Amino acid sequence: MKITAQEEYGLRCLLQLAQAEPKEGLTVGEIARREGLSQAYVEKLLRLLSRAGIIHSVRGIRGGYLLNHGPGEISLGTVVRALGKVPTTQEICDRFTGNRASCIHIDDCCIRSAWSTLTQKIQSFLDGIALSDLAGAEAKATHLFAQRMLVETKFPLEKSK
Repeated sequence: MKITAQEEYGLRCLLQLAQAEPKEGLTVGEIARREGLSQAYVEKLLRLLSRAGIIHSVRGIRGGYLLNHGPGEISLGTVVRALGKVPTTQEICDRFTGNRASCIHIDDCCIRSAWSTLTQKIQSFLDGIALSDLAGAEAKATHLFAQRMLVETKFPLEKSK
């Protein structure tokens, strides 16, 4: 999975909002200054997040951007899908067809099952992380993710039928 600059910086801008006072929010200028980004780029990222229903803007002298839900209710998966996307199995398979219109293994492909499992795990992992899990010290997040991986190893997802 490739993480784009748009996804990284958009998430960082969102984390700024998650750590701000809930009813005050932050202006584009404040977010841009804190993250070392241009105001134009921050505006673009916030527009994408707003279109996805994750944040909203407030006009006026005390205006800025606010989260639409608490940081515990916004998943990393929702953010990634708003700013970019995680490729689906179909997109992976459709992309690598050699010099043919479709892959020669379209009817029976063991590789597709590997990509399918991988994309499901990635989506599940991203959907299981809330913004609140990312707000705070890196050591806290590292511990949380290690615990989740341990549980996943002990109790793996059911295989698709």
